[in-house]
Amino acid sequence: MRFLVLRLLVRRLLVLMLAAFALRAADEITVYDLLAPATHSFDIIYDVTATREGSPYFFNPIRAGSVATKERVIDRATGKPLVFAVVDGKSAKASGFVNARTADEAQFLRVTLAAPVPKAAESRIRIYKTYTDAPSYYEKDGGFVFDRPLGIKRNVVILPKGYELVGSASPAMVSLEADGRIHVSFLNDRDDQLPVKIVGRKL
Repeated sequence: MRFLVLRLLVRRLLVLMLAAFALRAADEITVYDLLAPATHSFDIIYDVTATREGSPYFFNPIRAGSVATKERVIDRATGKPLVFAVVDGKSAKASGFVNARTADEAQFLRVTLAAPVPKAAESRIRIYKTYTDAPSYYEKDGGFVFDRPLGIKRNVVILPKGYELVGSASPAMVSLEADGRIHVSFLNDRDDQLPVKIVGRKL
């Protein structure tokens, strides 16, 4: 009887843990707003929740090969701007809040949170930036290709104005923005990155 009760308690705890993870994952989303294909650039809005207890920072990796500009960060609870800096992997590891196996030459946007993450709580932030990355966003046959594996659970790609969607390598939900631009939504249900490849052409 005791063993059965223990099993039920463990099962309930696992369910609660999975539910908490699902809620955190549901809160995390990245929006890629594609600029004109000739620029190889796209604006990014990234909503994320910092949950590591005691951490005064959130480290957002800058993907190798991408050039980040126009960065700004706000605290989603207050709307106030947060201080940030670009640091290398060595500096990020020195904080004690980044995986020790991170390469020294890796690049991060280090966001200073409004306060260290409290116990059993979280800090919700929003990161704005523009990426220029010719290998993953480029012109082709009078249209464009956006080819970029995406790791988080929810991602949205907004096509540049005047372009239509002609292909997507992964299942997606397609809708229209108020200004007529095409909005492509992806849900990553994998344990690794989702291979997102979108092909568009001029209307």
